Amino acid sequence: MNDRPEKQIQATSAENRQPSTFQTIFFPGGSALPVKVPDYQRAFSWEKKQIELFIKDLLKFQAPDKDYYFGHFIAEVSKRHEENHWEIVDGQQRITTFVLFLMVCRVLSPPGAHASAYSLIEKFATVSYDCNFLKMIGLNLPNFLDKIGDFDMRKELSDEQIFSALSLKLETFTGSQRRMVSALLRFHQAFHEDKQKGGLEGDKIGDYITVVMDAHCSLHLTHDPSVAVNIFEMHNTRGVPLTTLEIIKAKLMKFVYDHAPEEEREPKVKKIQAEFGEIYGMEERLAARSFRWEMTIEQLLPLHLRVVDDGTKKPMNDFSRPANANVDAVVEYVDSKLHSIDADETMRENRENCVQYALILAKEFKKSVRILSETLPTWDEEDALVGDVLILERELSCQFFLIMCRRLERGRDMADGRIAHDTLLLWEKLLFTRDFHDKYFDLSKRDDFPALFASFGVDEARIKVDEARIKNEIKKYLENGFRPHRTKELQSIVVKYLDENKPKILSDAFNWNRWKSKITYAIYKYEARNEARSSAEVRKMMKDKTTLEHILPQEWNKEWINERDLNETSEAEFPKKIAAWINGIGNLLLLTKSENSSVGNKHPADKKYRCSGGSYKEHNESGEKWRSSKEWPNLIRERGEKIFDFMRNKLIGASNPQSS
Repeated sequence: MNDRPEKQIQATSAENRQPSTFQTIFFPGGSALPVKVPDYQRAFSWEKKQIELFIKDLLKFQAPDKDYYFGHFIAEVSKRHEENHWEIVDGQQRITTFVLFLMVCRVLSPPGAHASAYSLIEKFATVSYDCNFLKMIGLNLPNFLDKIGDFDMRKELSDEQIFSALSLKLETFTGSQRRMVSALLRFHQAFHEDKQKGGLEGDKIGDYITVVMDAHCSLHLTHDPSVAVNIFEMHNTRGVPLTTLEIIKAKLMKFVYDHAPEEEREPKVKKIQAEFGEIYGMEERLAARSFRWEMTIEQLLPLHLRVVDDGTKKPMNDFSRPANANVDAVVEYVDSKLHSIDADETMRENRENCVQYALILAKEFKKSVRILSETLPTWDEEDALVGDVLILERELSCQFFLIMCRRLERGRDMADGRIAHDTLLLWEKLLFTRDFHDKYFDLSKRDDFPALFASFGVDEARIKVDEARIKNEIKKYLENGFRPHRTKELQSIVVKYLDENKPKILSDAFNWNRWKSKITYAIYKYEARNEARSSAEVRKMMKDKTTLEHILPQEWNKEWINERDLNETSEAEFPKKIAAWINGIGNLLLLTKSENSSVGNKHPADKKYRCSGGSYKEHNESGEKWRSSKEWPNLIRERGEKIFDFMRNKLIGASNPQSS
């Protein structure tokens, strides 16, 4: 690349002191500057709300007497691989949106029109893992916009439809890529909407572009990468609020820049940026491959801090901090670590330790994201219990695996350790039984998993932890619970409690709200116990938003009663008899919300379930048994007894956990 971009950068830097527009900042000399989004920034995240605001601004600020403020930009002048360009530290959502808008405008404009503005399309590069996709969109956009006329735009396009219209092979499709496609479609749609309804006019494309090009902007331009530390102080009210992770990222970089030796500042800040670049690169995989709804980076961060942090968690009380997952608690926790002062160390030594903490925290969190997005899904394919315990207790099991994958790793920094199936069974049993009793109320707030995690040992010397120790520690808690003076022989306590409440489980499990999650999990395990295909299908449902379906609908029709089946029960008394069983565990079946809605309040004999195996298969094959109304209580009770016995004898098992 020639020297022209460097001269433009210098000229634009001088304009920091003058009132600036988007055009004077990014188009000095009439052509766009090379602009990149560094990988340590999150990918495109604007949703429909922000796109609609952008369109409204284009319509509102066309008048010459109206001033439009397009926000503040922070950019770093970067020269890597002999290429001079700007790296957008703050403002990338706005500039990416404008590029997407320009891409649609270019398709709708006469050849050669608005060439200066359109030069930004070629000079702009988003994060590396979305960059090639955005370029391919640009090449295929005219055909894509022609083809979407064949789709019903009132419905969300499927991945297959999008890739087909783009003439691309279906590969990994990230959420940020889908959001870019949605923005393109929305802009194109806006140009075909009625003006009275807020649509854009094709003959005013130049006016809309001018709104942004002439918009007032402010710029902080620097050759120093430390400018990135100011991200968390900047707020764009029209954009997506800063995430907790972005605030933590900025604080780590700021601390390192402020406290590292001068000659080490830039490489250490770049190291943190590189770690976060990899973290954001795994963000979509984390959400797509996690267990039971999405696991976001924001949800993972406090869990990581509680049990891993920088890898030196020691005392039990350290495994419970930060206690809350809200932004204030997380930021306060990291702040306390960055600014801690050890009385036994000099200020300089402490400063060096805290700088090292910032670097290691970024590295360790990257490792945790990899565990949840890559290691556990692969492990789950071989041992379904991995996914099961995450379904049962997602946060506790997530923390458990973050520790285990480190403690039992095959090599340094691999974080790929695995525990044996029988140890996982013990963990599942502990999670299921720990609070499934009445020895004291609200056990989930009184148990002591931090003590259990601390008992596994801290692997400071990188010495491989013996799994036997982990297994024995789980057994101790499984034998006596978390309050030995109240829960000694925990399994016997749970079996006794279950037996005492058997009538309620058989007759009214649906309304036993205190233990509804246990009932749901027991039904899931009962249905997944047999053939592999059934297990896979039921597990797939459990990773979605599952509901409890009543096989005999709660709002059943009295016309379904066969008078000849009543025998000694009068027609008036029969509904009371059914009411005593209809909410029992034997009448409950796991379905997705969509299937639950589709089967609705049909007669049980007319219901056909999509899932195969277990109760689904039995019902599809012998559902006619439900034609006889006198059999309803028996059918519910018989299935209920089977599920109860399975829960009592398999999920809980013998009172002695050594037999597991």
